[in-house]
Amino acid sequence: MEELIRPEIKEIKDYIPGKTVPGLTKLASNENPFGPSPKALEAIKKSLASLHIYPDQKSILLREALAKKFGLKEDCFIVGNGSDDIMQIAAATYLKCGEEAVIPQNTFSVYEFVTRLLGGQPVFVALKNFEQDLDAMAKAIGPKTKIIFLCNPHNPTGTYLPAEKLNAFIKKAPKNILIVVDEAYAEFAEAHDFPGSVNLVNQNKNVLILRTFSKFYGLAGLRIGYGIGQPELIKYMFRAKLPFNVSRLAQAGAATALLDKKFEEKTYKNNLEVKQYFYAQLDKLGLEYKKSEANFVFIKLKKSADQCFMACFKKKVIIRPLTSFGLPQAIRVSIGTKEQNRRFINCL
Repeated sequence: MEELIRPEIKEIKDYIPGKTVPGLTKLASNENPFGPSPKALEAIKKSLASLHIYPDQKSILLREALAKKFGLKEDCFIVGNGSDDIMQIAAATYLKCGEEAVIPQNTFSVYEFVTRLLGGQPVFVALKNFEQDLDAMAKAIGPKTKIIFLCNPHNPTGTYLPAEKLNAFIKKAPKNILIVVDEAYAEFAEAHDFPGSVNLVNQNKNVLILRTFSKFYGLAGLRIGYGIGQPELIKYMFRAKLPFNVSRLAQAGAATALLDKKFEEKTYKNNLEVKQYFYAQLDKLGLEYKKSEANFVFIKLKKSADQCFMACFKKKVIIRPLTSFGLPQAIRVSIGTKEQNRRFINCL
């Protein structure tokens, strides 16, 4: 059967998720420690009686809710089965076989996956001090470049691209290149100069912002995310997506989650407070880490990340070794509750 397989598929590596074991403290996948919003859960329950009916293929109610949240028109949004789905739709819409995608090294593997899946060629650019190097990425742009993937805040280091630097990079980039800015963790960002998604979209016809309900809103199990861009950019992506790619439950839960301001405040406040506790403990241990704009902390070790993972696992705490990211002496640890992170510190 191997002769039937497309050559591009043979180049794709298996995705390695964070490990999940019931009963253990999981700090590997940056999930919300509080679970979903209670209001979102109630909306999901109400939708159960309608599971015999196909979902709205254009997610109109959710797109209206997103339009209200961001102050944009509904046709600036496309909803997908997680933000990963939007990445694949974008690549299917804009990337031709043989064209290139510029991607930061040591980052989320789905950028490379969707590029190779569509027959594109990834061009990797090394990080600088564990941050995305925009100058180097600009130099990597060539005649075959069609997409640039940026991750802000960056996964797995938690570093970010300030508004001034990102805006300057986008302005200089050729307008026939799609610039995808993955903001999966943007709701956690606290930096005063973190870029505004609305400004990026309003000022640039070739920018696609990606957001998800998996992290901040605690709906990872429902798989729902969205893209934001100018209508002319988004409308062609609707042609490349499957008709019913987002379930009724996901649409109902996500639309209601946007209305639960109390839950949003609780999540944001917990992340800020526990992150400061985390930093203080890591300072006491003398470990090298990066200040994070996300809900996780990147820690550089002086030993094997896989060994650290196994040692923590034996103590019933699951973390993310970054070996699969190309960083064999670093780990990523989610910001959970203070008690969850105390267990991890005790492991260290």
